[in-house]
Amino acid sequence: MEKTCVIYRFFDDHEEKHYVNSSLDHQELEELVEKFKKENKDKVFAKEFINFLHTYDPEAMEVEVRDFFF
Repeated sequence: MEKTCVIYRFFDDHEEKHYVNSSLDHQELEELVEKFKKENKDKVFAKEFINFLHTYDPEAMEVEVRDFFF
């Protein structure tokens, strides 16, 4: 069976939009965000969170999304 990755869009505490590719489901990511917040005084910044996420999903990465017209 193929492994499926989902791309999640989120805004960090700098109010910047980011996209993260992850094989974890929505519930798992919510739990990890809460854990990350507790460890980082309720602040979530994209680069730090993605590094933290690698502990639980080594293939997770920030992705760039671009428009494609044809």
